[in-house]
Amino acid sequence: NFGMSSGAGLARPRQDKPAWQSDTEAKACQKCATGFSFFIRRHHCRHCGKVFCEECSAKTCAIPQLDMHQPVRVCDECFITIKRTNFDFNIPEL
Repeated sequence: NFGMSSGAGLARPRQDKPAWQSDTEAKACQKCATGFSFFIRRHHCRHCGKVFCEECSAKTCAIPQLDMHQPVRVCDECFITIKRTNFDFNIPEL
């Protein structure tokens, strides 16, 4: 569930900074299971803290709830949650 609480079926953005998954612990992408190598790099999602390949974490957006007002790298699932929730609840993106 990527560290997000869900109430009434609607995922909410985090309100606190996530604990980052360690690079040594992450042997493969959390979404597509592609193994990391010299050519396939690890990327942390700034919203959930999990490690993904570049393709599964290619999106960027601001996360005002975490005081990140410039676009930062996020995974696909967190991108959808952040964008939908910020739109639904009129949280401005600076």
